[in-house]
Amino acid sequence: MISFGFVTIYDQQEIDYSTEMAKRAERYGITVYRFTPLDIDPLTEKARGKKFHAATQSWIESVFDIPAILYDRCFYRADERSKKSKPIMQWLKQRPDITFLGYGFPSKWDLYKRIIDHPLLSYYVPKTVLLRSPTDLLHMIRKEKSVICKPAHGSQGKGIYVVKQVENHLHILDTSGQTIAAIKRKIDLQHWLEALLHRSSYLIQPFFPLKTKQNEPFDVRFFFQKNEHGTWSERGRGVRVGPPGTIIANVSAGASIFDFSEWFSQIPSPQRLFIADGIETITNVLPSYLEEQFGPLFELGIDLGITEEGAVWLIDINSKPGRKMITTLSPEKRDTIYEAPLRYCLFLANEVNVR
Repeated sequence: MISFGFVTIYDQQEIDYSTEMAKRAERYGITVYRFTPLDIDPLTEKARGKKFHAATQSWIESVFDIPAILYDRCFYRADERSKKSKPIMQWLKQRPDITFLGYGFPSKWDLYKRIIDHPLLSYYVPKTVLLRSPTDLLHMIRKEKSVICKPAHGSQGKGIYVVKQVENHLHILDTSGQTIAAIKRKIDLQHWLEALLHRSSYLIQPFFPLKTKQNEPFDVRFFFQKNEHGTWSERGRGVRVGPPGTIIANVSAGASIFDFSEWFSQIPSPQRLFIADGIETITNVLPSYLEEQFGPLFELGIDLGITEEGAVWLIDINSKPGRKMITTLSPEKRDTIYEAPLRYCLFLANEVNVR
């Protein structure tokens, strides 16, 4: 049997997803374990976590060697548990006896620097600056009027702010669209940025008005996974629409999900041509290029913003995407989604002779 580890920061994180996957594992000759980085004993290098028991279809407490193939589903926050877990995961990714389904990205800033070097992809990336001082923010505000601030290591839409110029002062909005501060003096902006950058490094970009006619933020998510042959396969695409007046369209923040084809058919014909061309370029080129730059990956969530004029912008790339969009829009793909990690695990096991 192949040992396969599902790794999360918190014990119950993504329990439904891991359980559905584990229920299907025995037919592939795979034993599934769940554990967190802090479950590893530094002396014995064994983990105290849970093993899926196929006969009872349940998780049981177990102590085991670190599995040979790991699925990293760790989402880091600013808490102590995340800070302690991250270096452990980095240590595991350096071990030659362990293979990860995917190794992820260093940061959104590293992503940006690589993508703007690509002769085709660079046209679809918003101007991005590493936020270091009020001058960086003010310089972009003067050109764009509205700026979005994103954590360099963020995910799930957390920690995002929008800064808008309103007459002679700045309004800072959280993702719900609420103004959390109105800044009139540069020293106040300095204090706000110092507090912000103390928690995380940040990037700034122009804030595009990607809204529906009902003032709802929206974007288009494309979900990719590797198949059993180790090649990229698009599992689905959908439109995410946030509540009116909010800033981002993230499912974990309450966004609704809609069928892409239905939405696309309502766009005027001239814009459809531009949009289709941009989508085709990005989805055909980006996954393999990211692997060339950052090493092996297993899945990707690619988020595109599309303006009324038909301009396509690459607004986010996630190496640990959720799958609610696919299971909601295409319930018939549930088996495909849950079995994809197992099928790719077999592919990797054959590649590195893990048994």
